[in-house]
Amino acid sequence: MTGITIRPLTRHDQGVWQFLWHEALVHFGADDTAFETMPVLWDRLLAPDEQLKGWLILWHGVAAGLAHVVLRLHTFSARPVGILEDLWISPPARRQGLAEACIAHLTHEGCAQGWIRLEWETEEDNLVAQALYDRMAAAVPVKRYKVDLI
Repeated sequence: MTGITIRPLTRHDQGVWQFLWHEALVHFGADDTAFETMPVLWDRLLAPDEQLKGWLILWHGVAAGLAHVVLRLHTFSARPVGILEDLWISPPARRQGLAEACIAHLTHEGCAQGWIRLEWETEEDNLVAQALYDRMAAAVPVKRYKVDLI
C-alpha cells in the first residue's frame, strides 16, 4: 500500500472533490437533486461545526478517491458513532489498496477522536467490496428499513 496518502479535505481540494464526487454520483445513478446539492455538501464537509467530515485519498500524489463520514449520537454511549456514508475510489485507481488503506486510516482516526465505532453498509450485490469488508470488519446481522419522505 505504498504511495497512498489519506488526509482531511481542505478548501484547496474543491475541484478534485467535485470531479470525484460527480464520478460517484454518475456511477450510482443519482438523481438531479444529488448533483444540485453538491455546493451544499461541499460547504458542510468543511464547516467545523458540522458532523459531516471528508477525506481525500491520494495515490502517488494524485486525488484518486474520497470518504465522507457522518458522526452521530448514540443512545448507549456518550461517544459518537462514525458512519462511513461514502467511500469512492476512481475506477483507474481501483485494486491498489486504497479502500483498505482508507478504512484503516478512518479506524485510527476514530480511535484518536473517541468514536465508539465506525460502521458502513454496501449494496447486497457489491461482492468485490464485501470481500474487502469481510476481511476488515464484522458484518452486522440486521435488516435495514427506510421510509422515503421526499
